Amino acid sequence: MDLRTFLRDPIFVDRMTSLAAVSERLRTEDHVYVFIVNGGEIFAVKSFNFLLGQQEPLEQILDRLASESSLKIIPFADLTERVLDVLAESVTLVKYEGNLKYILREDFLLTMMSTGTNSEIAWLRNLFASIPRGLMIVDLNYAVVNSNAEAMRMLRISEKELPKMRMHELFGLQNFLYVADTHNSLLNQIVTTPTSQAAVLVDFVPLTMYQVVTGFALVLQDLPSVEAMAMELDSVKQLNQDLEAILSTIYDELIVVDSRGKLLRASDHYISSQWQQPPNTLIGQQILKLDSVDELIHKVIREVQKKKRKVSLMQSNGDYPRLSVGNPLFHKAGGLERIVIASRDLTEVSRLRRELEQTRKQSEDYRQELERLRDRVTKVHGVLPIYASPLMHEVMQEVERVAQFSATVLLSGESGVGKEIIANTIHSLSERRDHPFVKINCAAIPDTLLESELFGYEKGAFSGASQQGKTGLIIKAHKGSLFLDEISELPPIIQGKLLRAIQEREVYPVGATVPLKFDIQIIAATNRSLAELVAQGKFREDLFYRINVFPITIPPLRERKEDIALLANVFLTQFNQTYKRSLRLSGAAIELLEAYPFPGNVRELQNLIQRIAIKNDGEVIDSMVVERILMKQDPITVRQPGRFPQVIPLEQAFAQVEEELVTLAIKQFHSTTKAAKALGVSQATVSRKYRQILNRAPQRRA
Repeated sequence: MDLRTFLRDPIFVDRMTSLAAVSERLRTEDHVYVFIVNGGEIFAVKSFNFLLGQQEPLEQILDRLASESSLKIIPFADLTERVLDVLAESVTLVKYEGNLKYILREDFLLTMMSTGTNSEIAWLRNLFASIPRGLMIVDLNYAVVNSNAEAMRMLRISEKELPKMRMHELFGLQNFLYVADTHNSLLNQIVTTPTSQAAVLVDFVPLTMYQVVTGFALVLQDLPSVEAMAMELDSVKQLNQDLEAILSTIYDELIVVDSRGKLLRASDHYISSQWQQPPNTLIGQQILKLDSVDELIHKVIREVQKKKRKVSLMQSNGDYPRLSVGNPLFHKAGGLERIVIASRDLTEVSRLRRELEQTRKQSEDYRQELERLRDRVTKVHGVLPIYASPLMHEVMQEVERVAQFSATVLLSGESGVGKEIIANTIHSLSERRDHPFVKINCAAIPDTLLESELFGYEKGAFSGASQQGKTGLIIKAHKGSLFLDEISELPPIIQGKLLRAIQEREVYPVGATVPLKFDIQIIAATNRSLAELVAQGKFREDLFYRINVFPITIPPLRERKEDIALLANVFLTQFNQTYKRSLRLSGAAIELLEAYPFPGNVRELQNLIQRIAIKNDGEVIDSMVVERILMKQDPITVRQPGRFPQVIPLEQAFAQVEEELVTLAIKQFHSTTKAAKALGVSQATVSRKYRQILNRAPQRRA
């Protein structure tokens, strides 16, 4: 008898093989394992998983196996010397006479279950006796059937004592019960037995026949002996000392796991938010099975196992950002052998660099946003709608929708919100884009001239009229769009004539007897409530319904804070290009701008940025410059907190003290974030209260 007795013929399938084909072949042939070939790697899957009707596709099986190492191939000539490798794995691939075979560890161990004395079994026992590990074959009564001398030496028991002993008393009943119940091996268990009083590393392996556990194999390793032998080498000692010194002094957290995620080594320094106990107390345990280890470490291990390359992942739990980088190490055959994971707590780095990084990131975000907007919206008269807020995104969706039609549009919103830009955009996105876009400010033209401007006049229609006559703006906009800004300011008589023109789609120029037909899209705008003006009798109800076909309300800037930083940087870029400057806003300066209510909306922001740019010294606009200008816009006198000239209600006193403290904190720290930290509240709370303070300032001045 020799090792050829244990060779089996494998069944190989690739990832494209159907489950039905695999199952059919297994029904006609006796195979313990199915070997799945994926590229240059081979994985073993127990065949009864298929026979039980498992519906898992081979693709999913491979994804699941990505966390396991592929099988190594051992030349048959090396088997005797590498018998330990055979015992270490449940299945081993062997290259024999140019073909691939496989050996089951169970075949070895089941043979050892025999109590016979024939020469074939004796040969195998002699082979096992020569290996430098302890080996014990245990039956279901926990009695030892066979054992080599190394096992008895490790346990410090004699051959006479062995038959009387029950192994569950030495190695723990729970270990045997787990293996018997799950049919799975239990590996790398550190056990201190009553007989040896020394740590022993034990693998518990089930011995099965026809899917029934018939016994157990125990593979023992004397840990003190292994460590002592390794430390005998001076070079190993020195390398170990160097490694320990590095691991104890390095700032980053470092751990080393094997290809399956078992923790092999860990640095003294570790990130407490990732571990419920120090990682160096978990050596030998499977990290992926520990709920006490942060999910970020699990993700890094799984990603490296799957992708077989360096992986970097970042995660932030509240105020504790962390970065973990996993580097794979491969053995000579090309398979994954180790994973080195370095993790860093970025809290301190973030605190030191936050403002600079925020500024750079914001600049890049604004650049990308501008590029996206340029691609999405056609440029009109050098002006583009610029936004980042969900509210303006909804507005632009309405704009893009109505631009496909020629319906009359009514734009509503406060002064300075950008109604003219929206009107321009509607025209540029419509099929009328190649025709005129004509605009008129109804409040800027005297009532006596408004009719002739809108409808035109014939030559000699009135005193002082041009001899050639004049084409009205409505006719000039033929085939295009007419923008009627501040339509609420139209006098009643013009309202009536405009109503008729819209209804009939024709106009009579002043002095004309024949109407002129026109085809235009009318876009009206107002900063007042036309419905209220109708109720007051100041605006014609029928005209209101005529122009209110598709209303769009543009929100004020204070309701879309996300747009403030983007617009501010765009206006600053325009200033830089005009005056050959290279100014930029700091993160703290942007925070203060976002806290300001901007009653004048976008127009006020544009003017404010110009004023700030002119006043600023240097390239970076810091929060102090912005604060000084904002306080001049809305000056607030700060008294020493807690001093009042007279007795006032407590509620009023609390409000005043709160206002004074918020204003004082802004003046001192020039940042809503730092002010919030000093006051012990959130940044959003400080921003909201500071905005309320600025809103109340004009009322105090009045």
